[in-house]
Amino acid sequence: MKFSRFLIVFSVLITICTIIFSCNSGKKDNGGKDNDTVNTVSEKINYPKDTTLDQIAALLAGDNSDAFKTVFTDEMAFWNDYKMSIDTPWQRITDERLSKMDKWSKDEISSKINDTALLFYPFSGPDFLNAYHLFPNANDYVLIAMEKLGTIPDLYSMTEKDLEAYLDAVNFGLRDIYKRSYFITGNMDQDLRKQKVDGVLPLLYVFLNRTGHEIYEFGYYRLENDGVSLTKIEKPTNSLETSECIWFKILKKGDKKLKNLFYFYGDISNDGFVKNPIFLQYLKSLRPCNTFIKSASYLSHYETFSNIRDLVLDKSGAVLEDDTGIPYRYFIKDWDHYLYGKYETPISDFQSTYLFQKDLDEEYKTTEVKPLDFSLGYHWRSGNQNWMLYVKKTAKPEEKTETQDQK
Repeated sequence: MKFSRFLIVFSVLITICTIIFSCNSGKKDNGGKDNDTVNTVSEKINYPKDTTLDQIAALLAGDNSDAFKTVFTDEMAFWNDYKMSIDTPWQRITDERLSKMDKWSKDEISSKINDTALLFYPFSGPDFLNAYHLFPNANDYVLIAMEKLGTIPDLYSMTEKDLEAYLDAVNFGLRDIYKRSYFITGNMDQDLRKQKVDGVLPLLYVFLNRTGHEIYEFGYYRLENDGVSLTKIEKPTNSLETSECIWFKILKKGDKKLKNLFYFYGDISNDGFVKNPIFLQYLKSLRPCNTFIKSASYLSHYETFSNIRDLVLDKSGAVLEDDTGIPYRYFIKDWDHYLYGKYETPISDFQSTYLFQKDLDEEYKTTEVKPLDFSLGYHWRSGNQNWMLYVKKTAKPEEKTETQDQK
C-alpha cells in the first residue's frame, strides 16, 4: 500500500477509534445491557501493517534476526548468545509462572467476570506480560506508569558492536521480571537513564513478541485539551503535564480482530491530576473495565491517591489485585470477593501498621481461601502471595456481549 493511502486510512481510523474508545460506555445493546464495545472499525487482518514492527520485536525478544542479516557477521556468535540469554529464563518463567497463571486465569477469573472488557492497569510499568496472561481475552489494554515512553534507535544501520550493546541493555532491563515477576521502580529509573535503553518501548516490543502478538501499527500520541482526542506526535516530550502515550495496534496470532495497547506516561497521584486535570478527565471517560493492580507500593492505601482509587472502584466490573492495591475495606459493600494464596505482613520495604490490613487478615483466616501454585508479587522469596478477585455485584458474567465487529 502506498504511504499516502496509508496516511488517509490511518487518520480516519484514529479519529473514529478515539471517539468510540472514550464515549461508548453509555451505549446499550438491544437487551438493555452494557455493551463493552471497542468497535475498531471492523478491522480485519487486511488492515495495513508495518512489517518492520514485527522485525524489531523479533530481534529485541531474541526470537529471530532474519531482517538484520546485514548487521551481523557470518558467525553471528553474539546473536546466538543473546537468544539463549532470553530463551533460557523465558522457558523457566513459563514453566514456573506463566503457564500456571494461564490455567488459573481460565479456571478462576474468566468464569466470574466479563473477561472481554477493557483491561485497566494502573501502576503497571511496561508489564504487558502479566496483564496478558491473566486477561488474555481483554479487547484492549490501558497501562499507566511513571517510566518514560522511550524510543527505538535505527537498529538497521547499527554496527554489530553497537547492536550487541543495545540488546544487552534491553535484556538487562528484563532482569526483575525474570527474577521477581515485577519491575522495581528504582531499578527501572536507573536502567532507563544510565543504559542505552531510554524508556519502556523496547520492553513492550519484547512482551508483545513473547506473548505471540503481531504488531500492525505503532505511534506516539498526545491527549488534547478536550480530554478525549489523541493526536499523533513525532516523538515524546517526556513531560508529565502533556499526557503522552504509546499506542500499539496488535493481533494475537490466530485471532481475527485487532486490539489496542496503550501505555501512558502519567502521574496518577492526586497532585499529578491537579497538574494535569485533562488526564483525569480522559480516564473518567473510559468505558467500564476490569482493573489489575500488583506490586503497586501500596499507593492506593493513601489519601494522596484517592482519585485513582475512586476511579477504579467506579469504573471496574472486577478488580484483581494483591494487597498492594486498594484496601479490602473498600470492597466489603457491593462486591463479591474470592481469596487466593496466603496473606502476610507486607515485606520489609513497606512494613507499617497502617499497611497491614487486619480485616483482610481476619477474612483470610475465617473464609474459604484457594491455594496458588505460582508466585506473582512482592513475596517472591517465600512464595506466599495473596491475590483477591473482587467482582461488583451488579456485574454478572452472563451479561457478556459480543463486540459489534464480531457480530
